[in-house]
Parts: sequence; C-alpha cells; structure tokens
Amino acid sequence: MTALILVRHGESEWNREGRVQGQFDSPLTEMGVVQAKSVSRYLSGVLLKEPLRIYTSPLERASETASIIAEELQYPKEKIIIEQRLNDFNLGVIAGTYGWNKVAEMYPDLARMRLQDPLRFHPPGGECGADFEARLRSFLDDLQDDGITNLLVSHGIVNKFIRGIMRNLKGAEIIALGESQDTIYCLDHEQENEINLARENTE
Repeated sequence: MTALILVRHGESEWNREGRVQGQFDSPLTEMGVVQAKSVSRYLSGVLLKEPLRIYTSPLERASETASIIAEELQYPKEKIIIEQRLNDFNLGVIAGTYGWNKVAEMYPDLARMRLQDPLRFHPPGGECGADFEARLRSFLDDLQDDGITNLLVSHGIVNKFIRGIMRNLKGAEIIALGESQDTIYCLDHEQENEINLARENTE
C-alpha cells in the first residue's frame, strides 16, 4: 500500500470542555488552529511539492484542519477529498457526555467493552466497532497503490483503528495506542514512524 500520513484534527470546543464527541461537530478552538498550523509547518518541510492526496473526514473540525494544512503545502483546497468513511465513530446516546469517566458511571459494561474488546463495543443508537473497522478497511482497500502519499486528516479513534489494521493489532492493543493532536503518524505497510511535534519543538 502507498504510504499513509495520519493527522488528528486540532483541539475542538468539545475537546476543551472534555465532552465525548463522536459524530457531533464542534469547531476548532484557537489552540486547535495553532496545532493545525504546527502540523502544517512540519509537513511543509517534508511534503512541499511532493505528489500528494489529502483526504478529510466530513466533520468541520477535521476539514478545517485539512484546509490549514493544504494552504501551507500549496495544495489546492478544492482537491481535498471529503471521505465519509473517515468520519468519527458514531457514539449514539453517549455522544455529548462529559468525559469517559462519566460514561463509565452511566454504562459500566459498555465502558469496559470499549477498552477490552472494541470490535464488540456498540453504544445504543450508534455503530458497532466491527462495522467501524469494516468501513476503514474498505477505505484502505480502495486507496490507489501508485506511489503517491495519502495524507488523512480525521479523528483519534480513526487513526487508532487504521494503525491497528496496518500493524495487525487486536482488541485492547488498538485502544491503548496514542491519539495526541500534536503527533503525526507515518505508516508504510507494518512500519510506523511517530513524530511528536511537542517533543520536536523542545529539542
């Protein structure tokens, strides 16, 4: 498969409030814009004028991040591909809850399932983890293997599952993966390179 670069959207309003988002949307905060610009500056030093495709989740927090990155890379914004399969996990009734600790109080069995067996995690009114993984596998299967780098701007859980698929991880191993908004993940088959921008900027 062609190399992938995974970027999580910058901090959103609901991130700042500690709310579980799922497919509900909230705009980037000022910090989120700063994070997106930091990612874009780093990528411009690596990808500027390189063959590239940019895909984004349809949610505003991701598409705004993708637009900021595209501008820095001199990549035409009209060429950004809005990909529905990169949408965040549909969390149904628990979307909007103030934090996963609160979810654990309200739905303890469901919260344990999310951490221990995420493919069977299925919040009421939402989607099943196995279906979520299937839509991401479908997207990865459809990517052209033509040597052009694919930059995906989406969500923490999307990045975790894609990394899990690429590295052949299972269950709790997927959920244990990081999802920082200051980290870029570069994947080439089962090889992964993690670039932590907060650490890069202090070295």
